[in-house]
Amino acid sequence: MKKCSIGKVIYWILAVLFSAVFIYPVYFTVISSFKNNNEIWNTMFAMPSAMEWGNYISAVFDVQIIRAVANSFLFSIGACVVVILLVTMAAYVVARKLLKCTGFLRLYYLLGLMIPPYAMLIPIVTMFTTFHLRDRYLPMIFLYAAINFPMSFYLITGFITSISKELDEAAIMDGCSTFGIVFRIIFPIAKPGIFTGAIMAFLAVYNELVFANTLLTSKAMKTISVRLLGLQGERFTSYGPMFAAIVMSIVPILIIYLLFQEKIEGGAVAGAVKG
Repeated sequence: MKKCSIGKVIYWILAVLFSAVFIYPVYFTVISSFKNNNEIWNTMFAMPSAMEWGNYISAVFDVQIIRAVANSFLFSIGACVVVILLVTMAAYVVARKLLKCTGFLRLYYLLGLMIPPYAMLIPIVTMFTTFHLRDRYLPMIFLYAAINFPMSFYLITGFITSISKELDEAAIMDGCSTFGIVFRIIFPIAKPGIFTGAIMAFLAVYNELVFANTLLTSKAMKTISVRLLGLQGERFTSYGPMFAAIVMSIVPILIIYLLFQEKIEGGAVAGAVKG
């Protein structure tokens, strides 16, 4: 009993410490969004003396953070849809060895994990410039989908490999086509892995900066990361609107997490177990 009580004390101490470490950045960001520069630097831990609602007005109209959040969501959701559809079909072909070159495909997608995407920045920029693909939504969506393809491919392939082939044979006996097997049989069973891959792709695209900053020159298409980067000045930076914009960019993600909490955590845990 004594050991158990000591263990619980240590557990709660560590829990409080870790909670403070993770909560502090959120607390600092929120209170700083209601301060001016002097208060942010002079009274970092204190509550604001007066609520600077003008920071949020500036974030909406000057920074145009709402448009930036919409653009980031469009790129993220579009890339997720493409990744889910293409990766599921490719993973099924490789997992079931329907082609002779499945071994080559595994090595080919492995290169996508080994080579950093930003190592291909110059050829990608050249291609986008040559074919006039800059400042267009579809090319950016397919680019982001291609970047996140390899990781999702290996994750979903592991799930499909663990599914019994007898289900495929039973579906074929019932007259189901290959596409029917993938989207009627495999897709529902491998949903945890597919959901995990979609989460990873969504977050990667939502937070991406380099390609968005390089390939998107139109102000109307700027994403969150690019907008926040543009707030950094050479001589002076107004941090209040910057923190307000950060808060407004975090809120949609928190809402999505609260709405789909069980599926997100279930998919992540299932993905970890399968991995």
